[in-house]
Amino acid sequence: MQNLFAQQTIQYIWSHPNCQQQKIKSIFRFIGWQFYKRLFHKSIDIQIIPQVKIRCYPDSYSAGAVLYCGLYDYDEMNFLLRYLRDEDSFLDVGANVGVYTLLAASKIKSGLIYSFEALPKNYARLRENIQLNQFKQVKPHSIAISNSPGSTAFNLAEGDSMPFITSTITNNTITIQTDTLDNLLREECLTNLTLAKIDIEGAEMLAFKGATSLLKQQRPYVWIVEINDTVNHFGYQKQNVVDLLQDYGYGLYNYNAVTNQITSMTLKQKQRDNVLAIANSALDFVRSRLSEGV
Repeated sequence: MQNLFAQQTIQYIWSHPNCQQQKIKSIFRFIGWQFYKRLFHKSIDIQIIPQVKIRCYPDSYSAGAVLYCGLYDYDEMNFLLRYLRDEDSFLDVGANVGVYTLLAASKIKSGLIYSFEALPKNYARLRENIQLNQFKQVKPHSIAISNSPGSTAFNLAEGDSMPFITSTITNNTITIQTDTLDNLLREECLTNLTLAKIDIEGAEMLAFKGATSLLKQQRPYVWIVEINDTVNHFGYQKQNVVDLLQDYGYGLYNYNAVTNQITSMTLKQKQRDNVLAIANSALDFVRSRLSEGV
């Protein structure tokens, strides 16, 4: 299993756009980190982009990806950095340890960032990374986003990076409070909410069902959303997510960081898990920002 993980990671690093000019160096970073964390069992602070750091723990997959490849979601993270402005607000739904939150905070100074993370260990590290960078504009929330207030059980058998909701209580499960985005953001001024990222292991459909007020307003204009087969765990299909977004006036788009272009796409044309869902009414706004942000 460890050999397979190492092989897959090296293949990932070798083909990653951020590593093309330093493939060997990036692979040595991976190998060096494997030795370091087994010998010392300590975290290290690494730089994501200039002026932004993250604390990388031995068991953190997302922080490890930063260590090897920098902006590991190459197109989506470059989109965020080119699109966001100082006065914007940003939602990070499923913030994990906060990589997207930190990138957004590097751009947003007078606006606000709302970060939601369900798992206690990840939430503690999210807060730690916010404090490490002294970002005062981030409002972290320890809660699972769903379609109704209440609670749910998460199975952590596969670790904090790959939890899944379960109805069977075992030694690997923890109970987490849930609420909707509409409820949690009801008292907030969201005029400048322009971007959100949502990655909650297949529960995206539940989150959207609890965000109908936001979707009706087309707030935000753009969602970076993960759409894959994990939605099946909740009784939905990938097309159900697309249909719901289209009902509220959003279309699917691909962003190419090299050309700095967004292009319309269908679910069948999707080549990776993440896509952009952009409000049809905001297409010119988005393209204008991208042209200014390079």
